[in-house]
Amino acid sequence: MKYVVGRIIPYAHHNDTSTIYLSEKLATTLNIPFELPFIQVQCSRNTLTVPLVIMKGEEAFVKIGQQSLDQLYLLNEERTFFLTYNSTTNTISIGPIIALMTEILEEEPIDLKSISQFSIELTKYSEEVGAFFYVFTLPQSLAAPSLEGYVFTNNEWIKHTLPFPHIIHNRLHKRKNEKSNVFLSFTEQLKDWNVPYFNESFLDKWTVYYHLQEAEHLKPYLPETELYNKETIINWLEREEVIFLKPINGSQGKHILKIEKEDESFIVSHSSFQQEKKHYLNTAKEVINRLSPYVTRRDYLIQKGIPLFQVEGKPVDFRYLCHRTENDCWKITSSVSRISKPGQFVSNIAQGGQLSTVQQALRASFSKEEIKHLQKHMRSLAIDVAYEISTVATGMYAELGIDLAIDIDGKPWIIEVNTKPSKNVDGDEQTTAIRPSAKAIILYCLYLVHETTKEGRVE
Repeated sequence: MKYVVGRIIPYAHHNDTSTIYLSEKLATTLNIPFELPFIQVQCSRNTLTVPLVIMKGEEAFVKIGQQSLDQLYLLNEERTFFLTYNSTTNTISIGPIIALMTEILEEEPIDLKSISQFSIELTKYSEEVGAFFYVFTLPQSLAAPSLEGYVFTNNEWIKHTLPFPHIIHNRLHKRKNEKSNVFLSFTEQLKDWNVPYFNESFLDKWTVYYHLQEAEHLKPYLPETELYNKETIINWLEREEVIFLKPINGSQGKHILKIEKEDESFIVSHSSFQQEKKHYLNTAKEVINRLSPYVTRRDYLIQKGIPLFQVEGKPVDFRYLCHRTENDCWKITSSVSRISKPGQFVSNIAQGGQLSTVQQALRASFSKEEIKHLQKHMRSLAIDVAYEISTVATGMYAELGIDLAIDIDGKPWIIEVNTKPSKNVDGDEQTTAIRPSAKAIILYCLYLVHETTKEGRVE
């Protein structure tokens, strides 16, 4: 099916019949017969049958009456779209409609918090390539033709009733929302309507570890890990010098504990944004008692401590942002190093970590040749991890944040996989440029829409 970028031009009319006017250029390019008296116009789940007139014009444009635009839930403004024509059904389709689902505080103006700038970039790039983008929150009720959503216009998000999306990017930030009956009902309806959505859901740390350790080529890069229980932690305290306890559903470096053995005693550290809190304990029983307030509230895993290379005495890890491309390949759109705040053992930006380039961080301990080798190795490892997770995990994933680290001997380790990676670590969020990660999201959406249309699964 041929895709053509064309301009939709609204016009005012004073009768009940809204004729559609196609330029000769567009009609010829889409192979639309000039003699057709009527044509169907479709946008997402909405279709109209209207009179057709072919008019002279060297540009690819469509003039649509305001009443028809209202019935299609399109905005009454001039805008570029991808256009296709199906000769079997005599239908010209307008799209694609791309939407991002997230939590939205319904106030004036609305606040998209950490993804606000990124959503603006998604809007701008969608306009450049001929797609329509909006944001919406999880609907409490569902009607097939439309959704309530927000469009970025004149530097603010304006609420409209909009066409139902062809594809949805899931950026819900709260796990409880993904477990709600509303979310489950909504995503089941999306499947019934053959509307693709990604990223499917949060993946907890234990699920990620389980999937990755099944891959023989990745297993050597995984720190030894087990689920927390009293018997297991006692064994670990007896044999390991350093261990970490991480909440299975944790994020942003919160509620992580570090246990170090010092002679016959133990040091339990809890990292917070303000400072690292240390407790000096004499026995394993005292350690378990100290851990109790944490492990009774949430599930934890135990992970072997890796002697990481440091920059000026501060631990470092690396975030590789990976995006799915055409033909289900993966590519790296950005990479940064995260250097922990002084006195911290976690490097997350939310906990005061500092951003740097990968090369700048590695210069502290490695030669040029070693840096070249490590960068190549880590990039390859990040792609392998992204491919493995997207292959074995339930649902569709098109964006993953892969966290890697390097030990003092120069060996890379897989630390974590994020299905909702932060948008504040892949470049300057204040820049006016559109980041590669935003472009990658929209381009993958276009690819998915093309694939589902080609397979005849989109109405």
